[in-house]
Amino acid sequence: MRTPRGHHAIVALGAAAFLASVVHHGSELGSTSSLAGPLVALAVDGGIAVAVVYAGRRIAAAGFSRAEEWRIARFTLAGTVLAVAAIGATLAVRGFEGRPLAEPAFPLLVAAGAGSLGGAIAGYHAARQAAETRRARNAVRAVSIVNHLLRHDLRNDLTTIRGYADLAAEGRGRADAADVIARAAEQGVDRIEEASGVADALLGDADLRRIDLTDAVRRVTAGVADRPSVTVETDLADEAVIAATEGVRSIVDNLIENAVEHGGSEPTVRVTVREGDEAVVLTVDDDGPGLPPERHGPLTADNDGNGGLWLVATLAAEYGGDVTVGESDLGGARFVVTFPRFDPARSAATTDDADT
Repeated sequence: MRTPRGHHAIVALGAAAFLASVVHHGSELGSTSSLAGPLVALAVDGGIAVAVVYAGRRIAAAGFSRAEEWRIARFTLAGTVLAVAAIGATLAVRGFEGRPLAEPAFPLLVAAGAGSLGGAIAGYHAARQAAETRRARNAVRAVSIVNHLLRHDLRNDLTTIRGYADLAAEGRGRADAADVIARAAEQGVDRIEEASGVADALLGDADLRRIDLTDAVRRVTAGVADRPSVTVETDLADEAVIAATEGVRSIVDNLIENAVEHGGSEPTVRVTVREGDEAVVLTVDDDGPGLPPERHGPLTADNDGNGGLWLVATLAAEYGGDVTVGESDLGGARFVVTFPRFDPARSAATTDDADT
């Protein structure tokens, strides 16, 4: 069953206003000798109602998120209420003064339609401005994150390659130099793809494709497990396919680094990947001090500043998932990231919509 979105509410409001106009002016046809008056009135208030329906359809095609659409719907409802209240107040004053009220339903219908249309337009521009502001802010963050990934992590990989190449040139190369260089080069390529995936997701340009979360976890944990003081336990599904980009590695990497950082001198990190009928669940547990109870629950980009957990929440949302925080069986924090399973049919439909 499809969950209603904000544009459904706007279309329903416009349709209800149009139906009310048809019923009202239809009832006038039997009490007037001329058809011109009711038809002109229907063209006015009914036309505005149709414009509201059209606005709802345009909002549906504008690519807003569910939350943004509901924000526009609230603007639309607020505009309707305010306009009807204003006209209703003037009619009430006229009635209180004893003045005759000639066909009060017509100005109320016009006010309802005009208020809805004005609210929808105002809500559209407010949501668009907020989206552009968020996109600009995410662009700055994307540059910062990509800069870190490329300058810090990639520099380490290139330094390793350069060092082993210099040793080889001096005739002092180790027997495993070729393997080390190949591994560092592969990690460097992975870093570039990861940075590209993160940037695309933060900028809203992500082209989601089939990604094996289990493989991403194995790649990240392989590097962490080499640290002598860190214990990494894994319980992974053989394959867990989600719709994402290479940026999903940043989710895994940040959660594991967060667990290592807060786990003491000899931290233990447990990483679990489970595949269900409709979702893939990544769980990262640590044995650190954990988080206070007030921070348990959903983790969103709004409640975690600009750090690594902000990136986790932002990327998970871009991939259609969510993050929750709780208490780990190890005594520390537990982060649970839920991703929708990869659906080839849905991905094809999304691609077709984008091409259209």
